[in-house]
Amino acid sequence: MSHSREHRQRGVALLVVLILLVLMSVMAARISQQFTGNLQRIQYQLSQQKLRWAMLSADRQIRSALEKDMADPQKASAFRRIWDQPLETDIDGAVVKSDVVDGQNCFNVNSLLPSPEATPTAAVTTTPSDSSDPNAGLSEEAQRKKMVEFLLNSAGINPMTAETLYKQLTDYLGIENSDPNTPAPDFTQAYASQKPPRVPARQMMVSISEMKLLPDFPVGYYPRVAKLFCALPSTKTAVNVNTLERDQAALLSAMFFGSLTPEDVMRLIDQRPETGWETVDSFKEQLEKQFPVKSQSVDLGAYITTTSHFFTVYHSGKTDALTLRSADSLYINADAGSQLLWSRRYRLVD
Repeated sequence: MSHSREHRQRGVALLVVLILLVLMSVMAARISQQFTGNLQRIQYQLSQQKLRWAMLSADRQIRSALEKDMADPQKASAFRRIWDQPLETDIDGAVVKSDVVDGQNCFNVNSLLPSPEATPTAAVTTTPSDSSDPNAGLSEEAQRKKMVEFLLNSAGINPMTAETLYKQLTDYLGIENSDPNTPAPDFTQAYASQKPPRVPARQMMVSISEMKLLPDFPVGYYPRVAKLFCALPSTKTAVNVNTLERDQAALLSAMFFGSLTPEDVMRLIDQRPETGWETVDSFKEQLEKQFPVKSQSVDLGAYITTTSHFFTVYHSGKTDALTLRSADSLYINADAGSQLLWSRRYRLVD
């Protein structure tokens, strides 16, 4: 009897020991898993920090090169520049490849906002050079309206939708209706019906992707629209004709309201000097030489330039642990000696 009881006690003790072993194994596995996860997070954080330092170092090199080039009159108007070549930086195993893109080969939607230094007389109509030109004598506001709608049409958006989008865009930016005889459109219901419900920002756009927030914006056309429009922290539009590509010909065509066709602009770009046009006047000379019969009632000097102050730097950094990409928006003014990194967007890729 006592022998049987002793066997049972040994069995219970063995069972307890097995249960304890299982519990200890589970706890050890959890501790190991937590340790591995913490170690991986630390490696990610160290890699991120290392890549960010490498990107900051690349930014400093690029800003220095940009300011140096822009300070040199012989380089400032050049189409092919030293900084136009990809830059590769390697800091302690963090390899960063950087590409600089001109930020002024687009129409700045924030230029629809009134300029802070504008005076009441600044919006007077221009003096027409040709009374038969239907676009002669348009105010600056009317000029920009026609340009925006022309560019939206060029992206494939129909004229009726383009007109509606222009109204929604000005409402989103918070621009007051300048025509007292025309009631201002109310898009409150259109924003409220979106999912999730939204309201207009009533301020400058930070990114051109905000265009997709307009109630009637056809999202499928965004890739085309993003090639023609941008959102810069400025109330001016100055398109750099030296960095325009053939697929951006609609930008220059819009400034002529279509009288200079995109095909004409492509031919103009094909004849662009190898180092670019030195001044706006030299660009106008070639324009008049190639297309002497094209009418023009808009002062191109207000909308085009042969130099740029805004740039976008695309970084792609890699370590053994991860890949990090960023898009940095720079403002460089060599004359004023100012540099500014005004926007940075990160994207982590495992």
